[in-house]
Amino acid sequence: MQVKQQKGRQARRQVAFGLTVMAGLIAQSYAQDTAPAPAAQADAAPMTVVQVNGYRNSLLSSAKDKKEAVGFQDSINSEDFGKFPDKNIAESLSRIPGVGVSRDITGEGSTIQIRGLGSSFTKILLNGAPIAVASSGPIDGANTNREVDLDLLPTDLFTKLTVSKSPTAEMIEGGAAGVVNLRSARPFDKEGRTISASVTATNQQIANKTGGRGSFLASQTFGNWGILGGVSLSRQQVHTTGWETVGYTNANLSAAQNPAANRNNTGGGNFTIPATVPAGAGNGLVTGEVIDQAWLLAHNPGLTIQQIDNAIVPRLGRTMDYFGTKDKGSAIFSAEYRPTENLHFYLDTVYSKRDDKMTRMDYDWSVRNGAMIPLNMTVDKSDCSDGCTVTGGTFANTQNFFEHGYRHDQVDMKGINPGMEWKITPTLKLDAQLNYTKSNFTHEAPTVYVITPPNSGNTVTFNNNNGGIPSVVATTDLNNPASYVWNTGRVNVQNEFRTTETKGFHSDLTWGDDKFNLKGGVAYDDIQRRIRATDNSAAWQAAVCGNNPSVFLLGPNGAPPCNGASTPGASAAALYPGYGTGYTAGATTSLTYGGSLIPQSALASYIVPGPYGKPIIAWDRFAADSKYQQYYDNAPASGSSSTGASSGFIGEKTTGLYFEANGKTELAGFPARYNAGVRYVRTRQSVGSLNSISDPRNATLTLNGSKYPNIDQWVYLDTTYSNTLPSGTLAINLRSDVIARAAISRSMTRADPNALRPGVNFSSVSADVGSVGNPALKPYLSDNIDIGIDWYTGREGYVSLTGFQKTVDGFTINENITQPFSSLAAYGINYNTLTPNQQTAINSRGGPDVATVVLTRARNADGDLRIRGLELGWVQPLDKILPIRGFGINETATFITQRASGEGSNGFVALGVPKRTNNFSVYYENHGYMARLSHTFSKGSQAAGANQNGITNAALFSDNYKQLDFSSSIDLGEVFDKDGWPTLSFDIVNLNNDSRRTYFQFSNANFSQYSPGRTYSLGLRAKF
Repeated sequence: MQVKQQKGRQARRQVAFGLTVMAGLIAQSYAQDTAPAPAAQADAAPMTVVQVNGYRNSLLSSAKDKKEAVGFQDSINSEDFGKFPDKNIAESLSRIPGVGVSRDITGEGSTIQIRGLGSSFTKILLNGAPIAVASSGPIDGANTNREVDLDLLPTDLFTKLTVSKSPTAEMIEGGAAGVVNLRSARPFDKEGRTISASVTATNQQIANKTGGRGSFLASQTFGNWGILGGVSLSRQQVHTTGWETVGYTNANLSAAQNPAANRNNTGGGNFTIPATVPAGAGNGLVTGEVIDQAWLLAHNPGLTIQQIDNAIVPRLGRTMDYFGTKDKGSAIFSAEYRPTENLHFYLDTVYSKRDDKMTRMDYDWSVRNGAMIPLNMTVDKSDCSDGCTVTGGTFANTQNFFEHGYRHDQVDMKGINPGMEWKITPTLKLDAQLNYTKSNFTHEAPTVYVITPPNSGNTVTFNNNNGGIPSVVATTDLNNPASYVWNTGRVNVQNEFRTTETKGFHSDLTWGDDKFNLKGGVAYDDIQRRIRATDNSAAWQAAVCGNNPSVFLLGPNGAPPCNGASTPGASAAALYPGYGTGYTAGATTSLTYGGSLIPQSALASYIVPGPYGKPIIAWDRFAADSKYQQYYDNAPASGSSSTGASSGFIGEKTTGLYFEANGKTELAGFPARYNAGVRYVRTRQSVGSLNSISDPRNATLTLNGSKYPNIDQWVYLDTTYSNTLPSGTLAINLRSDVIARAAISRSMTRADPNALRPGVNFSSVSADVGSVGNPALKPYLSDNIDIGIDWYTGREGYVSLTGFQKTVDGFTINENITQPFSSLAAYGINYNTLTPNQQTAINSRGGPDVATVVLTRARNADGDLRIRGLELGWVQPLDKILPIRGFGINETATFITQRASGEGSNGFVALGVPKRTNNFSVYYENHGYMARLSHTFSKGSQAAGANQNGITNAALFSDNYKQLDFSSSIDLGEVFDKDGWPTLSFDIVNLNNDSRRTYFQFSNANFSQYSPGRTYSLGLRAKF
């Protein structure tokens, strides 16, 4: 406790010191800016003018927007057409106080979060209208909530990004944390003719291959109308290395190995230690010797049985390589027509497509469901009653495998947004717009999994490396293709298809002027998303390594084991003894084996050296010889995909009405502006799930070959609810350059669609964990208070300090219920509906009548989550401080605390919310030269809730993350005084080469770590 208090005092001292330095710098700036006594006009000395353009002009525009806003609003503005100050929309938004960015393992920003709530609590608008992107997000992501993948939209085609943190009645609901509007370029942004083009070469350090991006944007106005078109193309050559575990686990000791009644009290227990030493265990172990408590203590000197029981090791300790190409193309077209000064029509369209062709390789130590034997194991704690971490040891009778994953993701989005603004009279204005977007996503992710033979004497030496990337060294030569077999291996062909669609109409009517006006409006939005998964793994596996039977029947009929057998012409009658009865009544096809398409004898020929010194599968040849495309094209529907997303549907039709008053007044002699209003929204919601249930005719059919396939059916549930969302904002000018603001509001975010889904997801290969939906979940409601003060110090400079509080009602908690596997029959899941690999996993835990599973279900808690925070924004030009003009600094910092109260609040936190984030930049821009060094920091936070891998107290946490980026440009036209000459740019992303790391329960249990390396960019931009 004393250490925590010291750290708290230290943090407060650092903040106080920073504010003191800041105040001193500003005071010095203003002291030097103080004018002397007025002199005669004739005696005035010529003034040195610093031209404000480029990046500084972007900051100036943002400061101007912030000052003019009534509420708590920040914006990022483009320096010019096709010249946004950042290369990624999420990265740009992270420069705003209170906005954090979530990154893919390649280092790119993908989604954002605002003020301590996750990305699904942020409403993303495109030109003022809701959008949805069908993408599953980052690698191994699912994006089944309401997050929007911002990586699909390039910054080149946008001119302004606006973040509204205090909602007003006119804002579209759905963002309890905030609303972000992405404004694409329009022709009247710059009248006349404007043409800009850019080309940039990129090189990611680890990939060591050159990619590139380019954009072209042209605009022309003709009196009262104008058109604009733009395209942006990019290709990234990507390679990321990493360490993964898919969780940690511990041994499931038998009564003979730990007679205590509370053995395995921490949960987990994904692997067993054999009752006797198996043949081929090596390490001098005697075959058949009983492995009981005494034996374990003797072979792990210095440890207690509690330590052996509860110490955790990586469930799948593995290194990974993720490499390939990412192609992206986007286009916009915009038209504007202004027939009169008071009438404005516009049309915005956008199309964007991303095509990722990647390979994902992982090289694993197979602990899950295994039967390894620990020898000379060491742990980090003497008391393991609440768990501890294995720091080292030798593990006999174990296996290693590698998994080759080809990944082809395609996502596109198209949208159209026509609208009008009509000033009917000087005091009456009508705004109206229509919007439509559609997005499609396909995820193709076949995998090939080959493993070292069981009982082959393979032994792993493990070293935790104090929480760094552990060392896992096997006695088997894992680079030798002959070291791998099919036995207990597998292949998968699992795919995912998504479609999202949004359409709506919004209209506003304003009566009055700037001094006082009344505004009301109506909004209708229809948003839909359907996720459809397919899976043909069992059939493909039977053909690839299951001796290729002439007939393959879907579950619950059995499937041949994957062992690479090749006995062409042999009878397969034993596989389906009930063939010709029940489901197959009347069938006369001869049951024979054709021999595995990739037999064990040929397997090694498909394992070849990879580009990074490790073996891979020769995928093109393997796919052709295994007839992969045939099985991909004919894959049947499935309840879940390889991303972990479940087949489901969400449709929401919302009707909103609002009324608000805006105006200017005086309070105690100070000029003031205000906004007050209320929004009413009615939501008609439909959620659906693809559920699979056993065919009742199978009750009397016991033989494989006679059983009817499961019955797949879509189940839909509808509900209707309404919400009333009041809001009020006040801005007071204490001086012409000092503005105080206060706001109160209620905002809402609808529940996670995946948690609403009326079905069960039981896709884990180990058949040990699953999730079940809850269609009765209510929306999150947040009561918000904001108080802030801004000091505008001149040009782009300002200091902003804002305190905020969010009290969230209706937050969800996950109930983790351990129950018999047999209880899943209520959802149509039984032993016969499982995949062969899942059946093997169930058998290893005692069979379907003994094995247990952990089901997770979300529900609304009765308590509240209170988030309090402090935001600091500081932009300071240093022209009056430094002898060289053009320098400046830009700092944003956010401090957040959270506390839950009431039912379900014990241990509850909003996930992925760092207590402190900041973005500090030093920039120089003058005489055509620009350089900017930016440092982003995000403090570690809890990333996932407890009960990970069935271990009661195990949650996931992220480490601190720091990233240093460098941007620079030289305007050759200005430097050499040549019109039309281009601008040269050079950038480095992740200059400090930081890695992203998470840990499992204990800080020295490295859950995952990814190293994207540095990315270098060299480009040219021209404007005509």
